Amino acid sequence: MSSYALSLFLAVLACVIGGTLGGMILARPQTMLGLAGLADDDTPKPPLFAEGRAMGGVLIASHGLAALYLGYQPRIGAAMAMALAVAWLGAAAGRAISATLDGDAGRFNAGSILFNALIGITLSLPFFNVGRVFVRGMGLA
Repeated sequence: MSSYALSLFLAVLACVIGGTLGGMILARPQTMLGLAGLADDDTPKPPLFAEGRAMGGVLIASHGLAALYLGYQPRIGAAMAMALAVAWLGAAAGRAISATLDGDAGRFNAGSILFNALIGITLSLPFFNVGRVFVRGMGLA
């Protein structure tokens, strides 16, 4: 497998992970927000559930569309995946800044920094590894 095909495969896998995370937030916002410390069984916060579901919908739609284009039009998909990569890397940077300024990284936050950074790096791979693209069965470089 070429490095370009591997980068596409890994980016699609990262899109599946991001979309799955979105689906989990959409289906069970209280549980997922509870993991982040935003809601618990004693103090459920329905307005936050709506925000969580909205974020879940964003994750599903954006990652699903990027995966679709990575498969059918890799150059467009690579640009879309790069935009998602910037968002994931921004989330990692925001968490790192928060951990530094607030002084309490915690196990969840430290793991999330690593997870966000790895997803961001993986999504950026096709953008920097452009290969041969096939359109309508004709090889176009």
